[in-house]
Amino acid sequence: MQPFEDKRVKVLLLLVLALTYLYGVHYLPLRGEEANRILTAYEMVYFHDWFNLTHLGEPYYSKPPLFMWLVALFSNLFGWSQETARLISVLSSFFTAVLVYVFSLKVFKNRAIATLSSLILLTFGDLILFYGFVAEIDAFHMFLFTLSVVAIFWFLSKNRDILAYATAGLFTALLFLTKGFPAFYHLPVTFLILLIYFNKWKSILSPKPLIGLASLMVPLSVWYFNLKNPNIYLAALWNESFRRTPLGDEKVKLILKHLVVYPLLNFRQMLPHSFYVFFNFKKIRYIFTNFPKKGILLIIGISLINYLPYLISPGARGRYLLIVFPFFAILLSILLNEFLIRRIQFFKYTFIGLVFLSITAWFLALKNLTFFEIYGFLPLVMVGLFITFSIFLMYRFQTWLIFTILLLAVVKFGYINYYAPFKEKKHPAREIAISLASAIPRGAVIRYIPKEINMELCAYTDLYTKGIVLRNKGKYFLTTVNDLPKGDYKILKTYKGWVVGILKTE
Repeated sequence: MQPFEDKRVKVLLLLVLALTYLYGVHYLPLRGEEANRILTAYEMVYFHDWFNLTHLGEPYYSKPPLFMWLVALFSNLFGWSQETARLISVLSSFFTAVLVYVFSLKVFKNRAIATLSSLILLTFGDLILFYGFVAEIDAFHMFLFTLSVVAIFWFLSKNRDILAYATAGLFTALLFLTKGFPAFYHLPVTFLILLIYFNKWKSILSPKPLIGLASLMVPLSVWYFNLKNPNIYLAALWNESFRRTPLGDEKVKLILKHLVVYPLLNFRQMLPHSFYVFFNFKKIRYIFTNFPKKGILLIIGISLINYLPYLISPGARGRYLLIVFPFFAILLSILLNEFLIRRIQFFKYTFIGLVFLSITAWFLALKNLTFFEIYGFLPLVMVGLFITFSIFLMYRFQTWLIFTILLLAVVKFGYINYYAPFKEKKHPAREIAISLASAIPRGAVIRYIPKEINMELCAYTDLYTKGIVLRNKGKYFLTTVNDLPKGDYKILKTYKGWVVGILKTE
């Protein structure tokens, strides 16, 4: 029996992966667009308006609302915090892995390959180290797209074509409400590939597509007719979706450069498995000789058709590729099957273990004293137990995949422990919000005065005061020492260049 066919091993590996994904949701301060997502969801609930998004009380048109609806739902259930918002991405990653297992098993009828596909997805560097746990849209978008593909595949395989069309329409609408106009490309073309796979492409000439169109239009109509400024919103979403494509940039040099740079970026995103391919590069022919050719072509087709728009778009970001990760993981599981389950020779394994333990000591202790001074040494104890448990797994099964999981775990622990204090020191929004919130009554309306918006500070202030930070309204105010308001006011507290006070003339 291969090690990944053993149910006990699967459970243990998922436990290790879950701990790795969850580590950092508390320690790492908000970064990137996380504050935008939390702030928008918070104001959505505060103003009881689920369709017209706002930032600091002003209209916000850059993103559709579905992910923010989910943040609001989770936050109402589990409390408003960055940990709750980040939990969505963690769950999305693991549920996507389950879907990958189901889809791979349906296509190739091989449980070992299906299991390996799921584990490879969860050990893509970009997912486990970042996008799989931050409060961003991309991991959820990946889950939603994968769920739609698996559902359509299942309905078509059961000859329930009408339900397949209805599912395609509904999920296209949901994907639009998550990421905007790219949804009208990704799922429709993927649906066409699935129709060709099942030899049902002629059904597009029947009345069945009308079912899909109806299921598409109903949720979009509900959203559209609840908007205060629908044309402005749609124009903003259109610009957001297409300004990074060739339609939005006439410079051919940028496109040519992107054709070279973007695949290199994708290679980095899928480390370490993209690197492992070099060890099994000669076995690419093995894929077509030992697995159903039709199934392989299906996965390649879905991967390429959804990858192409980003390859030719100069402004495409690496995170956009996450929707293709599940299908790349399936292909890599077939190619790397023998390599990842291969037992490591004892002397090589011992040498790797010594190097690994040295890296661990450096990352988790010597290089991270600041982290433990801030958060205490309980995380170090937890990591120590985790490492001990993981090394037991390595010695018990001695596979490259277990070693890969442990290596990624150590890298993430080191990254979080090193970067969290650095981030807090350079951009102490959370620390400032905690300090200033103590001087503001719970539930207060707070006016944000500076021209440059510190979105992280505003989001944390909302969370810690349970009030609302607005741009042009509020008895209390939040500002810097260089942007004090005019008129009569009283300063309540000053901390690291930021001030909270009360306006006496409000």
